[in-house]
Amino acid sequence: MKRFCKLLRKDLEASRLPVLFLSGATLALMAYVRARLANSPVFVETAEGNWPSGYLVLALILPITFFPLWLVWRSLQTLRSEWREDTIYTLMALPVPGWQVMLSKLVGLCVEYTTLFIVTVGGFLLFLGRVLELDRVLPGPAWVAVNAFWVYVGGLLLFAALAVQVQLAFVVSKMVGRAQGLVALWAWILAVWFSTRVSELLQPLFSWLPPVPLHELLRLDELGEGVLLLVYPEKYVVFGLVTVLFFILTGLLFERHMEISS
Repeated sequence: MKRFCKLLRKDLEASRLPVLFLSGATLALMAYVRARLANSPVFVETAEGNWPSGYLVLALILPITFFPLWLVWRSLQTLRSEWREDTIYTLMALPVPGWQVMLSKLVGLCVEYTTLFIVTVGGFLLFLGRVLELDRVLPGPAWVAVNAFWVYVGGLLLFAALAVQVQLAFVVSKMVGRAQGLVALWAWILAVWFSTRVSELLQPLFSWLPPVPLHELLRLDELGEGVLLLVYPEKYVVFGLVTVLFFILTGLLFERHMEISS
């Protein structure tokens, strides 16, 4: 456990400056949009109806599109940096199983995701909540907190699965001598295809699982009567099991079969 904590602390220290920079840039963006909206309408009236201001679109679209790409790149970079900085030799020499190395990096990535999510949602509510009059549109702070929590959980699970696929693709690419970038790309595509295909084929095995009443978890009835949203979990359960299998396979490849190259 102590060795794992040391690995995790090392990964968290490496991500501290990039996360602080992105957090500061996000808050600065929200403050800039708030200042611009103080002298311009939030919604622009057109022939097709009311459309959000370009500044509001900027505050929404930029984090939503950039942060997922950033986190995917970080999933690759956390492993790639071990070769670039020649710390991979130290990792392989430590009496630590490969799955713990992968887990420490995965947990560090999840901490990055959590930090950026809190900063984005908190900054949006702090700087733009009053401008958009969300207190009039949404049922209340408790409703916002519950929905933000479930959006966070869903995004965390999806990102963790994607990070595991990226880790597997990178480790597989290190097992070849040439064209490692191309091998990593193809390995990632195959991992996505395999997990999706297996989820479709094996989901009947879990058809006995009851549907999840998402409208109750998200308290959508507070927005209006008759709102019904059910999610059938069998496909997602299989996808989660395949992700766990990928994680175990990545740890084994890292520990036993990977060729160390600079």
